[in-house]
Amino acid sequence: MRYILFAVFVALTFSSCEDIIELDLDNGKNQLVVDGFLNNESSIQTIRLTSSAPYFSNVATPSENFASVRLIGPNNLTYNFISNGNGNYEYNPNTLGAIDSIGFNYKLEIDYKGSAYTSTSLLNPVPVIDSMPYAFEPAGFGTEEGYYAQFYARDFGGRKDFYWIKPFRNGKPVYDDPTFMILSEDATFGGEAGDGLVFIEPLRAIITDQDNPFVLGDTSSVELHSLNSSAYQFLDQLVNSSGNDGLFAVPLSNIRSNIFDAAGNPQDEVLGLFSLSAISKFEVIIQ
Repeated sequence: MRYILFAVFVALTFSSCEDIIELDLDNGKNQLVVDGFLNNESSIQTIRLTSSAPYFSNVATPSENFASVRLIGPNNLTYNFISNGNGNYEYNPNTLGAIDSIGFNYKLEIDYKGSAYTSTSLLNPVPVIDSMPYAFEPAGFGTEEGYYAQFYARDFGGRKDFYWIKPFRNGKPVYDDPTFMILSEDATFGGEAGDGLVFIEPLRAIITDQDNPFVLGDTSSVELHSLNSSAYQFLDQLVNSSGNDGLFAVPLSNIRSNIFDAAGNPQDEVLGLFSLSAISKFEVIIQ
């Protein structure tokens, strides 16, 4: 009985020491946020505009529907993106012309609340994915039994290239965590060692989730997106920031945007990124 009374006493003591601390933080300034990931495919291209919200706000960020959004392409051709009323500004390449001039610097122009902003993105080439072999593997140390797929592609030699590798299983992302991004500098994770080579095995094999490999009937597919250096650096910082926790975490800060004011100077009013990618795809059915 003494032990039960002691346990109750300890529980009451510690529960009485718990105080709810509510932080009264000042809201930061409202900023325009640009989600400007475009590609050279014929599907509808979308630039999404929202405004920032307080850090502890548990609601969706407000959409911005009264901006003017356009791209300037080869021969000063203008690609107008039309608002659909929910923050998305859309362009249809099938009826209005493709955005597919490899090696061209496309220019984004945004007019918003009396201010003008601009950015450029070089449409870099992307290697062809030439094959996706797969094989059945029994369970091993840290891996589950199932089918494991890889993709094969060769980086362009004699130049610096950046890529975003996106794996899918039956049309859905292989990894549920949206901050888990597979980024590549040339054919490896960084440095000069991967220039002109076939993508290294860790990058080839990561399209299969070792905790949940493919089974018969699954479709394994992969997309290889070309990036320019500013987009790569932005995404790399985003990945690093998502893991910024624990004892050695550093204070949070906004990732520097590649969007500038109309004069081409850095600015603090707009967050986000403009990026234009060429895409290479491949898929196999596990059978």
